[in-house]
Amino acid sequence: MKDDIKVIITLGFSAILTLVFVLVFVALSQLQELNRGMSTLVEETNAKMEAAHGMRDAIRLRANSLKSMQLLDDMFARDEQLMKFIDYSGKYRRAREQLVVLEMDERERDLHVRLTEMTRVAQPVNEYAVELLMSDAPGGEIEAAMEEASGHRTLLLRMLDELVALEKTNAARALEATNQHYMKTRHTVIILAVVALLFCVLIAVLVIRRASARNRKISYQASHDTLTGLLNRRAFEYELKSLVDAVQSSGGQHALLYLDLDQFKIVNDTCGHMAGDDLLRQLTSLLGDRLRKSDTIARLGGDEFGILLKDCPLAMAIKVGETLRGAVEDFRFSWEEKSFSLGASIGVVPVRQDSGGLTEALSTADMACLVAKQEGRNRVHVVDTEDHQIVRHRGEIEWVGRIKDALAHDRFQLHCQRVIPTASGAVECQHLEILIRMLDPDGSLIMPGAFIPAAERYDLMSSVDKWVFRHAIGWLERQHLYIQPLKLMVNLSGQSLCDEHFLPFVLETLEDSRVAAQHICFEITETAAIANLAKAKQFIDTLRSRGCEFALDDFGSGMSSFSYLKDLPVDYLKIDGAFVKDMIDDPIDCAMVKSINEIGHVMGKKTIAEFVENDAILDRLKELGVDYAQGFGIARPQPLEQFATGVARSVKACTALKRRDTDRALNTCDQNT
Repeated sequence: MKDDIKVIITLGFSAILTLVFVLVFVALSQLQELNRGMSTLVEETNAKMEAAHGMRDAIRLRANSLKSMQLLDDMFARDEQLMKFIDYSGKYRRAREQLVVLEMDERERDLHVRLTEMTRVAQPVNEYAVELLMSDAPGGEIEAAMEEASGHRTLLLRMLDELVALEKTNAARALEATNQHYMKTRHTVIILAVVALLFCVLIAVLVIRRASARNRKISYQASHDTLTGLLNRRAFEYELKSLVDAVQSSGGQHALLYLDLDQFKIVNDTCGHMAGDDLLRQLTSLLGDRLRKSDTIARLGGDEFGILLKDCPLAMAIKVGETLRGAVEDFRFSWEEKSFSLGASIGVVPVRQDSGGLTEALSTADMACLVAKQEGRNRVHVVDTEDHQIVRHRGEIEWVGRIKDALAHDRFQLHCQRVIPTASGAVECQHLEILIRMLDPDGSLIMPGAFIPAAERYDLMSSVDKWVFRHAIGWLERQHLYIQPLKLMVNLSGQSLCDEHFLPFVLETLEDSRVAAQHICFEITETAAIANLAKAKQFIDTLRSRGCEFALDDFGSGMSSFSYLKDLPVDYLKIDGAFVKDMIDDPIDCAMVKSINEIGHVMGKKTIAEFVENDAILDRLKELGVDYAQGFGIARPQPLEQFATGVARSVKACTALKRRDTDRALNTCDQNT
């Protein structure tokens, strides 16, 4: 009996334990599913909200860029602004692609289809507005285009607001379902506690605590930076938006600081990312110790920090910025017996009723920080939303997009200017300097002075030079039947001399064409040649061995040392036009022209005078013995195709005249016979 009782007790106890384990397993499985569902929900919701906000911010920033382009006159300022306009288009596209890959319900898909259609309609309108702004179109036409672009933008923003609202609604519904799941799991845990008494209660408490800790961890990770423990960008933007909304409704004085570390990359490159991470953690503590409890600091990404100073006048915010900058400057970071000093560039922006919304405040603060860096780094730049320096920096890279677009769509045009010999007699070879113009989408010509500086500044000259050479060779190959002999003088930039791919490109282009290298003369500026003397000499030697000739352009405008000419085997010296144009009235300029010409001849080089604007200058050049002349007084630049057409007509006319003369002679001979 006792044995039976023991068996029953044992079986009952085993059954209870089995039930407990089953219930525990069920509870843990459900909680695990709950946690997994919450994690997935947080990740998907964050991704969708981030994509929607990214698309909306990109549209607003594009609008700011477009408006800035309308207000700016400076070409470099427009240059930067256009690049930002293009960059924001890329941000919009990437955000939209991020949204597309996520699982969407029917309403989200429908809204995405409408957004795609509206984007397709709005894009040409925006591009048209940009084209009008860049082509100096009439103000009324620009205003109409801007108004139309604004209308499409408003519709897009409404749809994006609708998308954000929809995502919030979906998140709320999903959270509600999760809460219901959580309640069901909680009931299971309660049943477990009743069946397994204290043991089951203990299991339930442990499971609930674990689930709560997991939920808190997920919530914390969604709003904090994992490295520094500070708020992340999303949480900071939420705090900033709340502050901006409060200011709009009730006023107040607050400030936004945008801090970017100087020399941080040196630590990463020298000691590795572990050192960089440790540095960021130390600086987080350093900065936090100098802020009030009411202030908010966040890591916005990389080595950038955002700081919100609540109830802080601008003057006090400037002092706080200087305090933070000084703390970073005085800080010394040590890693494996190496010591580093840093700096901090800080942009300070007031947050008040006229400061605009979240996007405007962040954008202005970011630009203020950029200005601080460009003014020398390790300084505080205080700026308002209408600061002229901010406007200028937003438009500096406008030309980059236009140049790349012109290269992609062949919207350049070759022009030429004749270079004539000064001595009388038969012309053995006709020289033409090749020039470039950009074609605006409306067909108007843009002179090189407008876009060449931007191309040089943003490393696009090598691509432009390749376009010029390729099309010049193609033109010469098509026209050789009419124009012989002929030598094209093609300008090269210093960037092309330093580009390791440019020389092989020239050699390959010549090899693939029917044009002899003797028909090409490359012009290199004196400054570029001296700055890259070794590469220039290698470039010249290689192509001269193939038959090309070289001219040293603008000679006299740079270092003007005749000694280095011994190391540069050029065939021509082009005397800088600054000396030539005034040589009749200025004896010093005349002496410079004479000196360059004589020494050039002693070195076995031919000379070319630029800026020959009248017959008096030409006659004086003949007296001095200058070999060639070029300028408006001889021939103005003209489209290369137009030049070819004129020469072809002249050749045909001469041929017809000779044929008529031959026919007359034959008729006379027949009559005499």
